[in-house]
Amino acid sequence: MTARRLLAIAAAGAAATTLVLTGCGGSSDTAASTADTAAATATAAADTTATTDTTATTSTTAGAPKQVDCMGAEEACSVKIPIGGGASNKAYEVALTGTNLGEPTVTPSAPDEKGSYEISDAKFTTGGSIYSFTLNAVGSLPQGAYITLDFATKK
Repeated sequence: MTARRLLAIAAAGAAATTLVLTGCGGSSDTAASTADTAAATATAAADTTATTDTTATTSTTAGAPKQVDCMGAEEACSVKIPIGGGASNKAYEVALTGTNLGEPTVTPSAPDEKGSYEISDAKFTTGGSIYSFTLNAVGSLPQGAYITLDFATKK
């Protein structure tokens, strides 16, 4: 019973803490109970570490698109995408406010930033409610620089 409790505690994130339990088992031999406890804790810690490593690998999947919401009404919306400091093959998915919106008008935050970014692989998906694209921008762009994508109803 004690080993199961230790495994549950360790799995909940307490594996990094050293646990010393005395007088809570059915054994009268404190040294044996402590050794069993240490062994169970070490096993649980190894199991928890393996689980944590797997989770970290899964959550940092390369190339996962950044999802952003387009702000506005069903007929028109806009979204600001940061380009300051550059971007290299950064994927975006814009959740649109309607499904009948056309290609966006792209405007940089400063006129001299025109031509310092590229949008490629742009397409509408999910019945026109998602606009996905890949962004590349030069690294010399100042922090705070952005592009605005303005969507409007198709004409």
